[in-house]
Amino acid sequence: MAKKTVNADGGASPAPGFEELLAEAERLAGSMEEGGLGLDESIRSYEKGVENLRRCADMLRAAGEKVQMLLEKNGAFRLEDLDAPDAGDDGDDEDGY
Repeated sequence: MAKKTVNADGGASPAPGFEELLAEAERLAGSMEEGGLGLDESIRSYEKGVENLRRCADMLRAAGEKVQMLLEKNGAFRLEDLDAPDAGDDGDDEDGY
């Protein structure tokens, strides 16, 4: 389920996705490279860009774990939530998965 954020009019909206976060980080970097921002605005832009990139990295890490989990099922081709282990899986496999 997508995270919800509160928008300007008080309504809930889905949290921005990977592409949106990355595009905003690129836009912020471009603004800073142009050199037209003051020091305070540059710092705010930098902090927001780093926050967006960290969120993107978290999304990529989670996607990579899902892909790895799919590959480790070796032929089952079923994707499961990482926090919901198979019934009967005691998590004590020899390979650690």
